[in-house]
Amino acid sequence: MLLSSVSVRRRITFIMVFIALFGIGIFGLSQLGVDLYPNLVMPQMMIFSQLYGAGPEEVENLVTEYIEKAAASTKGVKKITSVSSPGMCIVTAEFNWGTDMNQAETDMRRSLDRYDNYLPDDATEPMVLLLDASMQPVMLVTFTSDVLNSFDLRTMLSDEIEPRLNRLDGVGSVDIQGGLQRQINVNVDPDRMIRNGIGIAQITGAIAGVRNDEPAGNIDIGGMNASLKIGCAFDSLADIRQLVIGANGMEPVLLEHVAEIEDGRTDVRSFSRVNGNDAMVAIVFRRSDANTVNVCGGLANELNDITEEYGSVMDVEVVFSHADFINQSVGNLATTGVQAIFVAFIVLLIFLQSWKSSFVVAISMPLSIIVTFAAMYFFSVNINIISLAGLALAVGMLVDNSIVVLENIVRHRDEGEDGDKAAVDGAEEVGMAITASTLTTLAVFIPILFVPGLSGQLFRDMSLTISFSLLVSLFVALSLIPLLTSRMKGISNVSQKGKVAERLTKFFDDLEKWYEKWIARVLRHRKLTLFAAVVLLGISITLVATVVPLSFFSESDEGYISGNFYLSPGTELAQTDSVMALVEEGIREIIDEDDLRQIWVTGGTGEGFSALFGANSSNEADLLITLVPRSERSRSIEEYKDSIRVFLEDVPDLEYSFTQGGAMSQTAPVLIRVYDENLDTLRAVSERVSDVLNDIEGTADVTTSMEQQRVEYIFEPDPSILAVRGGIRSMLGMSIADGVMGTQAGFIRRDGDEIPIVVRYGENYRSTPENFASIPFMGSQLTSWGNVVEGLTPETIIRMNQTRCATITCKNSNRALGDVASDVEAAIDAMDMSGLRYEVTGQIEDQKETFLYLGLAILVAAILVYMVMASQFESLLEPFIIIFTVPMAFIGVVFTLLLTGTTLSVTAMIGTLMLAGIVVNNGIVLIDFANKLRKKEKLDVVQAVAKAGSIRLRPILMTALTTIFAMLPLSLGLGQSGETWAPMARVVMGGLAVGTFLTLFVLPCLYTILGKMKKYE
Repeated sequence: MLLSSVSVRRRITFIMVFIALFGIGIFGLSQLGVDLYPNLVMPQMMIFSQLYGAGPEEVENLVTEYIEKAAASTKGVKKITSVSSPGMCIVTAEFNWGTDMNQAETDMRRSLDRYDNYLPDDATEPMVLLLDASMQPVMLVTFTSDVLNSFDLRTMLSDEIEPRLNRLDGVGSVDIQGGLQRQINVNVDPDRMIRNGIGIAQITGAIAGVRNDEPAGNIDIGGMNASLKIGCAFDSLADIRQLVIGANGMEPVLLEHVAEIEDGRTDVRSFSRVNGNDAMVAIVFRRSDANTVNVCGGLANELNDITEEYGSVMDVEVVFSHADFINQSVGNLATTGVQAIFVAFIVLLIFLQSWKSSFVVAISMPLSIIVTFAAMYFFSVNINIISLAGLALAVGMLVDNSIVVLENIVRHRDEGEDGDKAAVDGAEEVGMAITASTLTTLAVFIPILFVPGLSGQLFRDMSLTISFSLLVSLFVALSLIPLLTSRMKGISNVSQKGKVAERLTKFFDDLEKWYEKWIARVLRHRKLTLFAAVVLLGISITLVATVVPLSFFSESDEGYISGNFYLSPGTELAQTDSVMALVEEGIREIIDEDDLRQIWVTGGTGEGFSALFGANSSNEADLLITLVPRSERSRSIEEYKDSIRVFLEDVPDLEYSFTQGGAMSQTAPVLIRVYDENLDTLRAVSERVSDVLNDIEGTADVTTSMEQQRVEYIFEPDPSILAVRGGIRSMLGMSIADGVMGTQAGFIRRDGDEIPIVVRYGENYRSTPENFASIPFMGSQLTSWGNVVEGLTPETIIRMNQTRCATITCKNSNRALGDVASDVEAAIDAMDMSGLRYEVTGQIEDQKETFLYLGLAILVAAILVYMVMASQFESLLEPFIIIFTVPMAFIGVVFTLLLTGTTLSVTAMIGTLMLAGIVVNNGIVLIDFANKLRKKEKLDVVQAVAKAGSIRLRPILMTALTTIFAMLPLSLGLGQSGETWAPMARVVMGGLAVGTFLTLFVLPCLYTILGKMKKYE
């Protein structure tokens, strides 16, 4: 290699090059952001609209259907899902992966504009949101006070605290939950309205007509020009009370004649508690382009300032900060990487028996990693658990090239060559082999860049970091290693002294003799050896198909448990609050006091952006349990969940579902859709499916979209009466809706604030169906216009691709998702589905699709590896022989999964893909050296491969063991997010261990059979 000879001749130049690279790497590291996952672009879009007071069916007919039509006409839309609930419509449009979502958002807005005239006037303008990680809150902050009442505290938070938090860099929005807000309540008395001949529309119209002060032009005063305005705006409650709203005969009717006006509060629509105490909560969302850790850091600093300023009147506490888990996960991976470097150094020291030699090789690890940070900066790869996992996995591989180069240089020094010549000759002799082995490893990551879906996006950063670091390690091996060893003394094996060195030397000599003896025996029975390897491969394939459990992603223990809770539809907020207090008390008895940090409970109607994802009705509540880090906890998240499930089963009239967070849990593990337009039919079938799922081992949190129903009172006007009296249906509906729901008719200005004026009937007319029926219309009670009918309606109506459907979801608990999915599919196929169309989807569908693409990626990777080796060897034969190490490694993968009880997940599949490029490296070194022996020393094929195996035994074992032991800390799955990467590390360790052993014995057998086809003169 010219690189090695140039580096030896131009020592100072290359030393300066590496110092410069190190400095650039440090600069890159200082510029990198820190986050949990890479910047993910989800091909999904949410369209949100509200129609206050409308039931699910009205929302579906009046709003949802038109938004769906707009979405369906948008270019690139693959799937449309909608949820119609009381007063709210959420439509989710899914696009193909790789779609330009910014352009898709523009196209969607244009489509919605075409259907704008079809939506009701009182429906809010559809809001378009791109789904990404920023839609999950980054921080929850509670505020409590012993000094301020609920109203004053909420006012302070809204007027002073929320604006301060919103101004921080990277903060997208802040939603304040809990407390009461100021409101001017105009409580109309229907009896007085009838006596005065006033309708509610007259009241709201009169108030709405009073807005700002009216400009009246200019006026000249003594040669001066002055502006003129009319003071029309309300300044006091007296102004509102004296407002003329109509006439009764010749007498004007004032607002106070028909209503009670009060400077009051909004209705209590929600509750919020932290650790059993009433609290208000600020839910903070970040901007999509902001870094979570940086945003949380800025928030923490601002909250410290707020605590100092307002500490005398309120207490501030952070319930949840996403940055904590991110920092712990990143710190854990960084620690794991340092441990891997240390372990790899110990392995090197054992083999090389020299501090100098071990240090020369080990320097390639930190140097390669530091320079990789610069590449990450230029390619916009931030520090996250994916990219750091790639670096941690790569640590053991970073020394492989340096080991081979150093070992060969030492061998040349032992043969009597001087330092410079040994450095150049030793590096150039193995240069092609280590270049080929590095390129084969890099080749396996190319297919990952083309894997569609979530997995492809997630593992892009890992592919890039491993590729960058390996390229740097190759450069280091071919330049810095020869440079450092050319003048270094005391690296030759013959110079090592001491009892430990002598014992290690004897051990390795005995190991080489043992190998020489056994390789000779194996080569005499090479057909039997190959047959045994094929049998083992067949057994492994059978075990994967029948025994090895499958899963999608390993669930990460993030240190919190969140869940959604539902009581019977129509349950009053006070009752929901009472039940959740009992739930909170029971959970405190289950969770060890030392493991628990906080319990946050909130229920009722959510406010702001967070209403899209949490409780949004008086019978709904959300729960968040924050625990100490896993390393400090006595039990795991899943163990606590199971105990809580047992407790919740005894709570009457309570349904619940634990939620899963993170980018890897976008859908429910198992989701079944049943299609039909009849809601009663869907309800009956979904209940039967739910019963079947509950009987399957390993299912948990089985819920259906149809099990929640709400009581509905329908006023049905008599057409004949309307015709006789001249009543207009639309006016009747608007009159009732305005009076019952309340109408924000105007504002009154107080102390610089605009306080809303809300017109509605008095509370007693909104509390019972009987009083509701006495509401007036055109001077007569509703009972004289028709009848009130009681019925039931679904809490939500779900549609998929513009067809109604029911969804049944469940999670897997204490059993692999693949096993649960197989039983679910078999049970559903055996059911009587009443002829309805259905599909089984969720994460199991994502799992199948991802496994298919990763399986193809492994196949493509093997082909690319073969192509790289063929180009390096300028031959088709040797790569064909070496590629057989890949199925040999697969044998180790399967038995490792079984022995460790690890499921075959996406991360395990990525580890298998990595093996396709790693395991061939030893084969390349072995076969390349055997070819050289046949060419230079004219040995026959059996002698050449036996001698090559003996001479290359030590570097092969060194490279394999450094990689294996360097992954040991990661394989233990300790610390935050450790369980995510443990399957990958275990797969690589087991596959490489078995693959290396089989390479040393099976590959020579294959070489002796096929290698005869190539002659060396």
